[in-house]
Amino acid sequence: MRTVRNAFVLSFFAAVVIVLLAVQTMQPPQVMADSYSAHRYPAFSYILDNPALTIAGASITTNPTSTTGASTAHVSWVFNTVSGTYTGCTVQTKTSFDGVTWLTLGSAAAVTVTSNAVNAWDIYQQAPASTGVTTTTVSSTAAVGFGQLSEYTFACTAYGTSAPVTITAIYK
Repeated sequence: MRTVRNAFVLSFFAAVVIVLLAVQTMQPPQVMADSYSAHRYPAFSYILDNPALTIAGASITTNPTSTTGASTAHVSWVFNTVSGTYTGCTVQTKTSFDGVTWLTLGSAAAVTVTSNAVNAWDIYQQAPASTGVTTTTVSSTAAVGFGQLSEYTFACTAYGTSAPVTITAIYK
């Protein structure tokens, strides 16, 4: 009887040790604290914004588009049949973190406004540092990354009567 009891106790302790070892190996691997800080992957594959505007004055602003999570934009403005002469034209990207205050994002892009003109450019958010923390200059007018919303402001120093344009913005 004593031998059976000792065998049972030893078997019980062996089972406890095996279970503890198995539970310890089933834990997810530990992640370094900064393993994700140097990489930014958007939660989506892309956002496509494709508005059509008819510019009939010195300036116009597109409707805002949600760009939460974006870090790049591939933009093209394709003009259709333009009436009149447009000179000194630029497009400025603006972004907002609250939907109220709009900050410029990068420099204004000079665009050619003539019939069938294609204007394309890319916007890249500032790259993060591979180690440590990157701090940008504090600004109340300019942003270095995409906010929740983005829009484009078109402006010309001289303008004609009509400049229909199709905009394609792909945010990644």
